[in-house]
Amino acid sequence: MRVFLLRKNHSGDGVYQLSQKEKNYLFNVLRLNVNDVFTAKDSGDSYYKAFLFDEDSITLERTDTPEETLLDSLSSYKGPFVHMTAFLSVLKGKKNEIEVRALTEIGVKRIILMNTEFTQSPLSSHQIERLEMIIREAVQQSGSSEPELLGPVSFSEALSMSDGKLLILHQNKLGTTLSLSEALENDDTSSHISFMIGPEGGFSDKECSEAIDNGAKAIMLNTNILRAETAAIYTASAIQGLIQN
Repeated sequence: MRVFLLRKNHSGDGVYQLSQKEKNYLFNVLRLNVNDVFTAKDSGDSYYKAFLFDEDSITLERTDTPEETLLDSLSSYKGPFVHMTAFLSVLKGKKNEIEVRALTEIGVKRIILMNTEFTQSPLSSHQIERLEMIIREAVQQSGSSEPELLGPVSFSEALSMSDGKLLILHQNKLGTTLSLSEALENDDTSSHISFMIGPEGGFSDKECSEAIDNGAKAIMLNTNILRAETAAIYTASAIQGLIQN
């Protein structure tokens, strides 16, 4: 379901002052009018009945029935999502944006950016702000929960931040390499899954060895050769599909 996402620092009932970008979204993109009512959500996943009081503000009333005031009739999945953490090597150009938008819509809980041995382009503070904005847009579009965006961190630091089962995707066989279905055969929707996607050309052998030494399972996808951003989206989708089915 499509909802209006409140700023991270806001929670609770009362008057909410709209930023210029929020006003543009409500009036020009969604084409709402003063006195319209719609559903809003804060970063803690609480829902509100939002009343467009005037051109600068809305009033919020907490609700347990957000479906009554949806911005549209689209409905999002209500069942349990797998708790996924995506560790993504920083990529060139707008590829990071493609990954982050799609993974947010799929329902990934944490997105952690990494600087790996073959990372080619560092991220600027402006690019990180851009990724945060893309996450908000994706949440408003898809109705998903807002994932935590962290990093960039080093590869070793990323390993220490993983939770649950850790998977590292690689283009070559590494010792006991598993398929994704083999790695997930005993998991259910309560599982915590972390997966690591490398840069263009993949992880170095040193990084793969370090990950495996830290308990990661080496995974080789049963697909054609995928771009890094495609591999991230495919992996998250496949994990959801395999475990939820």
